[in-house]
Amino acid sequence: METLCRLSYWGERGKPYTADRAQRNPVSPGRVATGVELAGHRRRRNTRTRDPATGGQRVPGYANISRVTNEPGASTASTAASSGPSAENESPDGEIPSWLPELTRAERRLWEAFPYGATVEYLSGDPELDDPAQADEWSDDRTIRAAVIAALALGACKPVPGRTAGVRIIGARIVGQIDLRHGQIDVPLTLRHCRIEDTMRLDEAVTKSIDLTGSQTGRIMAEGAHVRGSLKLNDVRVCGDPDFALHLDEITIDTDLAARALHCDGPVCLIGARIGAVLDLVRSKLHHPGNAAVSLGGAHIGRSLLLGFAQIHGQLRVPGASVDGIALFSGTKITDIGGVEIVGRQGVALAGESFTAAGDGLFERGFHAEGQVALIAASFGGVLSFRGARLESVNNDPALHCGGMQVARGFYLTGGFHAKGEVRLIGSRVGGNLDLVGIARDSGPITLYHAAVATIRDGGPQTWPDEVLLDGLTYNAFDPYLPGKDRLALLRRQRDGYRAQPYEFMAAYYRALGHEEDARTILIEKERVRRTDSRRWDRFVGVMFGTLVGYGYRPMRAVFFSILIQLAAIGFFAADRPTQIRPDEHVVYYPALYAADLFVPIVHFGQADAFQSHGFAAVVAWGLPYLGWAFGIAIVAGASRALARGGSGMLG
Repeated sequence: METLCRLSYWGERGKPYTADRAQRNPVSPGRVATGVELAGHRRRRNTRTRDPATGGQRVPGYANISRVTNEPGASTASTAASSGPSAENESPDGEIPSWLPELTRAERRLWEAFPYGATVEYLSGDPELDDPAQADEWSDDRTIRAAVIAALALGACKPVPGRTAGVRIIGARIVGQIDLRHGQIDVPLTLRHCRIEDTMRLDEAVTKSIDLTGSQTGRIMAEGAHVRGSLKLNDVRVCGDPDFALHLDEITIDTDLAARALHCDGPVCLIGARIGAVLDLVRSKLHHPGNAAVSLGGAHIGRSLLLGFAQIHGQLRVPGASVDGIALFSGTKITDIGGVEIVGRQGVALAGESFTAAGDGLFERGFHAEGQVALIAASFGGVLSFRGARLESVNNDPALHCGGMQVARGFYLTGGFHAKGEVRLIGSRVGGNLDLVGIARDSGPITLYHAAVATIRDGGPQTWPDEVLLDGLTYNAFDPYLPGKDRLALLRRQRDGYRAQPYEFMAAYYRALGHEEDARTILIEKERVRRTDSRRWDRFVGVMFGTLVGYGYRPMRAVFFSILIQLAAIGFFAADRPTQIRPDEHVVYYPALYAADLFVPIVHFGQADAFQSHGFAAVVAWGLPYLGWAFGIAIVAGASRALARGGSGMLG
């Protein structure tokens, strides 16, 4: 790299380059022009290796290379070397650019294998020693300079006609920075089970598929790059720093980004990325405690986002990201989020504002977040499932915040789901079931303020947490159906005092099913709760009113009590006969008419004008008209409600 940096500014014999010289000389093969470029250099012939089998004579054509395997369709180097004159005819231009330092034996093997697309193995055969983490113990025969790889990738060596050239390496140690920025890379780049000791730079490069499976590398910087194929980072360990580790902002990958079991020390940044098929981070270990460990803001994934069974030490951010298939987070654990603030909020483990998935969103099988899961204004075209998930809020914030979220086919908080904090679904829209069967009994409160749900599947009121807020909630059905008296337990768990809408809506639900008695049960409970918060006298009146006439919702109860009072009055006044006011007049006394004269409003038989009670009987006679008016009004009010509903409920 030191030589390359020097030659970028100085030409042959130490003369500085000028714009005039740069125009006269074309760009050297295997280089990327950066304003001024070396040109006009003589190219030296590659030194052929000597084959002991031929007595040290040079083998015509392609030199012998040990441990070279082939990708499908590529021939081995030994076959090429032993093919005699035909191999001589197929031999590529073996010239090496003069600006490239003298090649080592390991580098010559790679250079000579490149035109045929052969895979060069540098493995020792000892699995423990071949671990990239043990690269410090590898011999120099396994070391390749990054400049050689960059030169081959950028076209310094011509491919053999009829073959697919490529940089294909297994088990090498690569020293120096692989600098392919702004380059056009027309061959695949495979560096499997290698130790890449410095940074890979692919910023704004256009390249074929890249495969780093099983390697250990420094930072990977590919902002704005375009991969015309796949990027494979399976079992890769990225040793980054607090600022950069896997920096792929605005990258475009035509097919998959496969990073299963990726181990990254530092942030994984895919902001604004475009991935044609699958983003696979299953079983990855991502470390950036106290900061954003994974950033997918505004990214678009053409098929599936697979982020299951991962260990994320830091925040997971997916605001504005879109997935055309499923989004899998099952089994993932998000910890060590620290005190990072997102839009004025702290304690957010998963920031998914406006996240969109055309398929299912799965947070199942032990998904665990030590911090808030925020899916505000998110959208899921399938189901959203938190079966068996555990969420823990910090700073008394909601554990699950889904305000304004839309779910097309069902929302599942089942299978032992537990939230240490509030589950807030304000204004959410769920097209299928809101399933609460199996939710942990000690889970935090559920807020469904102005939410809309097709069906609530709960197995009964005992499923719900101790505190709920149902004000503004609308729904089409409960599963299972239960009588109104069995649903009162749910309504009684509402926090923040009396709210009329949950009672009115549930009564309308039962009435729409034709269950008028259940509707009246709910409305009577509404009146009872409303009067519970009133003054003492109002509460007393409310209790009496509710007991006698069901707050006006049971008019026949008022009729029944009226008849009892009338019969009692008849018996009382038959035993305690009032005195005649004008003894000289001949008026016959009838206890039934006298009692009716006092108790029944408007009705007048003349008995109360002719007779007068004394003592306790006078008190009874004084109170009967008031009771009569009260019961009369209740009967009329109940009858009016019944008639307004088409006559239903007259027998309630």
